[in-house]
Amino acid sequence: MIDFLSDRLKATRDALKRHVHGGKAFSSEEIIGLVDHLDDLVAMARLQENELSRHQWNEAARREAMIEAAGNVVALPSRRSPASRQPTDGGTAA
Repeated sequence: MIDFLSDRLKATRDALKRHVHGGKAFSSEEIIGLVDHLDDLVAMARLQENELSRHQWNEAARREAMIEAAGNVVALPSRRSPASRQPTDGGTAA
């Protein structure tokens, strides 16, 4: 089974949530355990960030290679914000 960072963060949050109203005094061992757990979550986040960065880098290189191979092609932005799809003249047709 895949271990998702969001699932582990949710479980950590839920474990702490149980003590919101009643309060909780943490022992030194519990704090050490929590810090170790947070270290694991940070490591998972770093791995995911590195993997995402690698994929983005590879995709950009692939696009650049395709554009270079095509010769006279101009690359357009791959994503436009929803606001850019709205008419700028108030929507009236001429």
